[in-house]
Amino acid sequence: MKIMVRKKAAAKAATDTKEADGSAGQNTIMKALSNRKLLLSLAVLVAIILVVTWPSRFGAEIIKKEIFDRSLEKLDTCKSETDLAAKNNCYRDLAFSMNKTYFCGKVFNSSSISSSCYAKLAVDADSRKLCELINEVKARSYCTALLAINKIELPLCGNVDDLGWKNYCYAQLALVSKKHEPCTKIEGEIEVADCYVALAKNLSYGPTCAYILNQEKKDECFLAVGAANADPLLCAEIAEPANRWTCYHRVAKKTGNAALCDRVPVVFRQSCVDAVKEASQH
Repeated sequence: MKIMVRKKAAAKAATDTKEADGSAGQNTIMKALSNRKLLLSLAVLVAIILVVTWPSRFGAEIIKKEIFDRSLEKLDTCKSETDLAAKNNCYRDLAFSMNKTYFCGKVFNSSSISSSCYAKLAVDADSRKLCELINEVKARSYCTALLAINKIELPLCGNVDDLGWKNYCYAQLALVSKKHEPCTKIEGEIEVADCYVALAKNLSYGPTCAYILNQEKKDECFLAVGAANADPLLCAEIAEPANRWTCYHRVAKKTGNAALCDRVPVVFRQSCVDAVKEASQH
């Protein structure tokens, strides 16, 4: 009898355990389903928000651009042109006259025309950002160089990619700023010398010639500035004899000082004196 009671108790305990496990499983499943419903609800809510806000948040710029483009298309007087070269030139001129880069983008199969088109408008707008958008290296360099010169901004020359335009940038800045420092940034001995020569002539200041390392260019500089300033002291700085004599001859003629003719060889002295006399008669 005791054995039977024990068996019934054990069977009931097993049944209770199975029912408890089943109940726990159902609770887990219900929680999972509940979470899926929650996630689905959130996804639907996000989708609704995107649909509602798309035109105002993301579509405004696109719509605005389309209207902008359509308005410019009405002003396109070049579309009827059949010759490609003529059409490209037409679009460039139209871009310039209306100050709109949109028409630069209509130039077809001619990077030189489109690049120069963008470059000019960028310079006119004084916009470094527009210069940087130009793909063609020389055109972009030309654009940046002109901006640097216009702004008298030395560091901007360092952003010029093409070496020729970079040197041009520094050389022009030397003239505009009337300082020799930009010349030191130039690459190439002859190019540096040319910068100093141009600066010395522009300033009519002989000591600038002393910065030149190339002797031939240095002599050229002292000759040009010495004759222009009628300064015999600058003539004395010239190493090459023929150029030095030429300098004295020109200064003597310009100043009417025949005594300077004594500094040239005897064979050239009389012609120097005659030049001084002739100049004094006029």
